[in-house]
Amino acid sequence: MKTLYIDCGMGAAGDMLTAALLELVPDRDGFIARLNGIWDKSLKNVRTVTERTEKCGITGTGVHVLVDGRIRESGDASLIDEINQNGYERFQK
Repeated sequence: MKTLYIDCGMGAAGDMLTAALLELVPDRDGFIARLNGIWDKSLKNVRTVTERTEKCGITGTGVHVLVDGRIRESGDASLIDEINQNGYERFQK
């Protein structure tokens, strides 16, 4: 068993942390399928998708959370506001 310590003293963005940890998973598609399975049980119109990216010759993984098919940007509080106003039922099919 291996242990990974993460020091998040300054915080960590969920999409970036997920993308970094996804690089360590041998079955990336299976992991994302399981993650989307969690969404299926609570927020049915939410999906996590990945993409391979390249910037300045360095490749990596980008992770996006889609709500109603749209990418929610980091710091987008409108989803939280909408849930607070309308409850979770709006996000369940």
